[in-house]
Amino acid sequence: MKKVILLFGGESSEHEISCQSAKFIYDYIDVNKYDLIPIGISKNGNWYYYEDSDFVNWDKDIQLKKVNNIVEELKSSDIVFNIIHGKYGEDGRIQSLLELFKIPYVGCDSKTSMVCMDKEYTKIFAKNYNIPIINYEVLNDKNIRKRREYPLIVKPANGGSSIGINVVNNKKELNQAYNEALKYDGKVIVEDYIMAREFEVAILTNGNTYYMSDIGEILTNSKFYDYSDKYINSIKTTTNANISKKLKKKIYNLVDKLIQIFNIEGMSRIDFLYDEKYDLLYFNEINTLPGFTAISMYPKLMKEAKIDYRKLISKLLENC
Repeated sequence: MKKVILLFGGESSEHEISCQSAKFIYDYIDVNKYDLIPIGISKNGNWYYYEDSDFVNWDKDIQLKKVNNIVEELKSSDIVFNIIHGKYGEDGRIQSLLELFKIPYVGCDSKTSMVCMDKEYTKIFAKNYNIPIINYEVLNDKNIRKRREYPLIVKPANGGSSIGINVVNNKKELNQAYNEALKYDGKVIVEDYIMAREFEVAILTNGNTYYMSDIGEILTNSKFYDYSDKYINSIKTTTNANISKKLKKKIYNLVDKLIQIFNIEGMSRIDFLYDEKYDLLYFNEINTLPGFTAISMYPKLMKEAKIDYRKLISKLLENC
């Protein structure tokens, strides 16, 4: 039986989502194959062993035992399943630590994680390879004053779960959204806002072979798929978007290119925006550590492809 350390929690704004993802993995991991050791990281950066099943309120347990030698504990595992979304967990830092000590882990390597976490870097790579992207700019204290056409969408360059993202319609709203985004990251992106359908494809890779799910769609009535839609309102989604064969082929061709460009490993979810009025498809982002809850699109798309939750977790661990 292999020892698997499950890292969850963390210091980012996505701490709570990570705890939900950890609970999902805890519930569905094959206990006949794997001995799961959950280690939670508190919002102030302390590492603790966790032995209960209530991952939502785990850090309220005053009896938690602190991990004193983090590196030695990680080295004692056969595999690390890092499910810390956002800063410090999804941006290549944990991955770099594990690579330094040659510890096998689930997911993309440190370089891919870092590039895909930063929306500016992702767009630079995509543009260099002629992947269609929406017009964007890195917003700062100087260029925020320049004349712009509205509406626009403002987002932290490094972040997820749609936290800190706002659609703006005038200069006052732009300033407010800029200041809010800065709470979550020191770099802020502003993009043209378009009314678009949102498509998602789940990726499961093993070396040079990889599997692409059916194309899912977010069926939201909001201006964009925000945090409330994802985790509170239970917005409707579909794991089989109603689109033409031509558009489906175009999406899969882009997915194939993006996997090669960014060296996607383990699991990822690639998102697209489609302007139906002008028949224009845009690459939006790559999530190298996508949400892993019962309502998250990554496991839902895989389940629709006949890879149930237990099998999916086993495959991710086997592919390390």
